[in-house]
This record gives sequence, C-alpha cells and structure tokens, in this order.
Amino acid sequence: MSNLSRLQDAGIISKGAQFDAADQKTIDSLSDVEVSALISISKKLPADFLQRHTAGGGSPQAMAAAPGTQTVGIVF
Repeated sequence: MSNLSRLQDAGIISKGAQFDAADQKTIDSLSDVEVSALISISKKLPADFLQRHTAGGGSPQAMAAAPGTQTVGIVF
C-alpha cells in the first residue's frame, strides 16, 4: 500500500486531495516508520485538532488572511 493510501485510509489526508509532483515526491519519500508515526499521532489527537490549530495548512497566504491564528508544528 502506498504512503498516500495509508495516510488517506487513516484520515490524515483527504481522499480527494491533489498534489503537485514535489508534494507527491515528499509523501513517497516518507519511511514506513514515519508514516506509522503520523498515523499513531493522529489517533491520539482529537479529530478536529489540526483544523482548529492551523490555517490553510500553514501557507503564507493563509496565515496572512488569518492573523492571530494559532499554528502547530510537528517535527520528527
């Protein structure tokens, strides 16, 4: 099963999400351990946690449009 499929099945990435080549390469580059860690972390957070604490995925445009919005970063 691909990394994208695993992350979609876990509800981390929406089924209809579209990615450019660079983003797809990034997803494909994740190791099995990294994908498993993302899935494990997501199970421990409330379902809407990331949506409540991020703005548009953290893009500069979304952040500018939503000043004062809390953001969260996950570092591996």
